[in-house]
Amino acid sequence: MGKWRGQKLMTDGLVNLDNLRVSQQELDQLTDLDISEVTMGWAYRQTAFQPQRRLAWFSDLLLTIGVALVFCVPVTVLLARAISGDDTQVIWRWLPVGGVSAVALTMAWTTYRWQEGRRLITLSHLLDEIDRFNEMVAAVEILEELGSAKNSSLNLENRQEVMEALHLTRESLICGLMTERIMRKHQRFMARRQEMFSSIERNLATLQLLQVTDEASDYGRLLNEAIQIGTSVHQELSREKLP
Repeated sequence: MGKWRGQKLMTDGLVNLDNLRVSQQELDQLTDLDISEVTMGWAYRQTAFQPQRRLAWFSDLLLTIGVALVFCVPVTVLLARAISGDDTQVIWRWLPVGGVSAVALTMAWTTYRWQEGRRLITLSHLLDEIDRFNEMVAAVEILEELGSAKNSSLNLENRQEVMEALHLTRESLICGLMTERIMRKHQRFMARRQEMFSSIERNLATLQLLQVTDEASDYGRLLNEAIQIGTSVHQELSREKLP
């Protein structure tokens, strides 16, 4: 009975942690954009070119070049046939023009997406904070799994406070995304934005009240991380706050 109860508590804890994660579907709905590891809609995230994301960015670039080739090469062949008829040699000489055009189109499109990313820099930073938050939730999950192991000396301190800190941080991040979307789409619609901005400030204040002096504990490190994320969200939105 005791063993079953322990397994049930562990399962309930993992379910709670799963609910705390900000999922891909939530990101798409809250931002009204297609969010990926390196993109947000048609724009590049500011961290798209970091070493750990270069592979994803390079894959996206290859896909763009492929689409450009599919568009440019047939158009080039049609133009060559219109000029020279069915002369195969002339058509082959024109093919490099299609390749160069595809590369030029890809470079122009990549530059445009980078410029759009700079315009959405607040959203990019919020998405980075959400990535950090999801990593923190994963760290808590690992600690709980290790703590549940038989004869394990590892244990998550002050679990209830940790869950509260994670919940407040998640709420601030969600409010941050909603506020950014309102600022992006409805600059004159400020009442709801102010309400959510105030909610972020309240959550940050509550997190700071939860802070403990034992900075070396697992709980202290996780809470400090939550406060840093909440502070980053607050500062990022403060830069965009209109007078």
